[in-house]
Amino acid sequence: MWIERVIARAFGPLVDETLELGEGMTVVGGPNEAGKTSWHAATRLALTGVRRGPGRTKETAAVIERHRPWDSPDRWEVEARLHLADGRTIDISQDLAGRVACRARDVVLGDNVSMEIINEGTPDATRWLGLDRESFTSVAAVSQAQIMAVADSASALQDHMQRAAATRGTDATAAEAIERLKAFRREAVGAVRVGATGPLWAAMREVEAADAALAEARRIHADYLDRDARLEAAARDHLAAQALLAGAEASIARREADELGRRAARAATLAASHPEPPAPLATRDEVADEVAAALDGWRRRPAPVPLKGASAAELQAQLAALPEVPDGDRRPDPSVLGAAQALDMADEALRRHIEAPATPPEASLHPSRLPVVAAATAAIAGLLLLVLGQGLAGLALLGAAAFAGVWTMARHDRGAMPNAQPNAGSASGVEEPQNTVQRAEEDLRAALAACGAATEGDIRAATRAYEVACAERDDLARGAAGAEGLRRAIEARAAAEEGAARAVQSVVAAEVALRQAASRIAVAVDGDPDSLAADLAAWQGRRAEVARSSEIAIREWQELQGLLAGRTLPQLQAEAADRATAAGVLEGRAGELGRPVGRTGNASRLDEARSEASRAKAVLDELSGELRLMASTLPDVAEAEERVDAAGTELARVQDLAGVIDETLSLLEAAERRVHRDLAPILTEAVQRHLPAITGGAYIEVGMNPRDLSVDVKEARTGQWRDARLLSEGTREQIYLLLRVAMAEHLVTTDERAPLLLDEVTAQSDPERKRRMLDVLHALSADRQVILFSHDAEVVEWAGQALTEPRDRLVRVTAPSNSSLAEAASR
Repeated sequence: MWIERVIARAFGPLVDETLELGEGMTVVGGPNEAGKTSWHAATRLALTGVRRGPGRTKETAAVIERHRPWDSPDRWEVEARLHLADGRTIDISQDLAGRVACRARDVVLGDNVSMEIINEGTPDATRWLGLDRESFTSVAAVSQAQIMAVADSASALQDHMQRAAATRGTDATAAEAIERLKAFRREAVGAVRVGATGPLWAAMREVEAADAALAEARRIHADYLDRDARLEAAARDHLAAQALLAGAEASIARREADELGRRAARAATLAASHPEPPAPLATRDEVADEVAAALDGWRRRPAPVPLKGASAAELQAQLAALPEVPDGDRRPDPSVLGAAQALDMADEALRRHIEAPATPPEASLHPSRLPVVAAATAAIAGLLLLVLGQGLAGLALLGAAAFAGVWTMARHDRGAMPNAQPNAGSASGVEEPQNTVQRAEEDLRAALAACGAATEGDIRAATRAYEVACAERDDLARGAAGAEGLRRAIEARAAAEEGAARAVQSVVAAEVALRQAASRIAVAVDGDPDSLAADLAAWQGRRAEVARSSEIAIREWQELQGLLAGRTLPQLQAEAADRATAAGVLEGRAGELGRPVGRTGNASRLDEARSEASRAKAVLDELSGELRLMASTLPDVAEAEERVDAAGTELARVQDLAGVIDETLSLLEAAERRVHRDLAPILTEAVQRHLPAITGGAYIEVGMNPRDLSVDVKEARTGQWRDARLLSEGTREQIYLLLRVAMAEHLVTTDERAPLLLDEVTAQSDPERKRRMLDVLHALSADRQVILFSHDAEVVEWAGQALTEPRDRLVRVTAPSNSSLAEAASR
């Protein structure tokens, strides 16, 4: 078997990529992330597929899941084209995601050959090698990280090793006897597996087929009887549906006949009462309308509204007598009050200064300290005014105190204060208090002027005049405060008086209309309004009674015309009689079907009955047709039972023969144990053939235990035997790679040869050993396909020199891009 190409429809990072391979040795080289490991896994899974359902080992599941498509995990497909030793070319497709759309197809004949290699639900091409997907993965699909893993699968490979020893061991006499006996068993009994062709498998299949045929015949017979019973039930349902339909039709016919009879009777009564059309009603009666309007206006007349209290005119006079709101301040402005207080304090300070007795220089108050005292006093007064809520006055006093303090400090800085201190009554000592008084008067005049008050003459008199004017304006403002309330009262009173006047006018108008209406119907108009209203109401009642009688006659005439619907009374009566006769016929038919006739039928029930009758008829027809068809193809149950008996007899015969053969094989159990001893020389010779070359002569002999695939090698330098597992990693991997090659060569029990899929198996080798290993692999590719994946530039260089097309091939792959991953570059 060799692989021509692998197509990754969706596999890991690969999408619709193709890898072309040679029949001999193919080296697939490229840098990391170029997809080599993905191609190695894709090639292996294209051959083996994956098991359908549970049962995979964790390691296998982890490897497989690692290669799910990156962008579309639900689409996971890979294909391969194989060439077999029997000349067939096979295209095998593996749906790794759903594991349903998997098949193997003969390219030339177009036959589906999947059943030849079905293994646990999916095609496994390694079955053509006599292996299965697990043993092939353990032996022929090698990666650098898994070279030693073949020893872990020794127990699972025992069956394949025994078959190999039995078929290829030339000195294995016991194994040969066992194999001949097994060959006879295969011929006379055969295996029990899917695709087997031996008598036992055929007998088992025949028993299964006969049992299935008998079960199917019995099922069909049971189905036939069931359908016959259903046909009888459907016939009863159809009869019941027809009875239901007949009853519904009879019920509706009787109801319509009764209704038409009532209409005919009513039409006869109306025709007797109105042999001629009644006179039409007057379209409009103006007198009646006028009487109705007069009565309605009198009944809706408003009640008189009594008014109390002052009139609107009186309230208006009160408003006119109120004074106008004056302009100007109604309370003295805080700035004026503050300035006046500052002037009082300045005058008091001047007075005390003048009245103070003379004191010795050392005990008298220095004149320069007076402004300081005045400033402190003004500051204290300003703070008190601020606390009492007089903000502007307080701020004015604080400003005056600050000015005095600054002025005193300025004089002290200029040295204006003399060393000698004059008497308090001297002119120089009085000058500063007088200046303070003068500034206070100027501040007060400015405050009065800002408020619009007169400032001529004595400032204190002007201040008192301002305060008196504020008090007078306040009195006038209090007197004018009630003006707004009087205006609202005037508006309300005027609206009330207007409403009362309208009410009186409405009553007068209603009474006038009442008397005019009375005059129109010739009723005395000199009575009180309530008597006139009663007379008008009585007249209105008499007119309404006459109108009602005329209206009833008109409605009955119109009802008569509707009942007749353009027919004469005799025609209507004849139609009613015909309907009654037809209803009687339908009731008789319903009675024959056993359906009582009621009087509650309606159109919806009739539609339901018709639908049910139609459905029952369709079911009856369908079952009748199916039953006739089944009767023509009904299998013979007795014949199927005879086939079961015959198949059971044949199976018993083959099973008895198998028992005899198996008993014979049990007698050769001791000889069967020799199989491992027979297999050991075969594998040892295969490894021994290449061991010196691949190890550079370091190890010259090999010993092997096929039971656990442990390997010992003999060191050329010392002649000692070494456990291969304890050697250097590179040497150990080379030896176990040879073991894999040997097993791939000798475990195949068919005429096929297993291809080797190797991934990075030279990673631990030095350049010299690497070249020797590559030469050995190239030599092995003479009789089997070898596919090596490597990122090593030395391997690629060796392939470029050693490989020759068309049997060999060098394929360089690059990192994923818009172009193909696999670009063949042959040399």
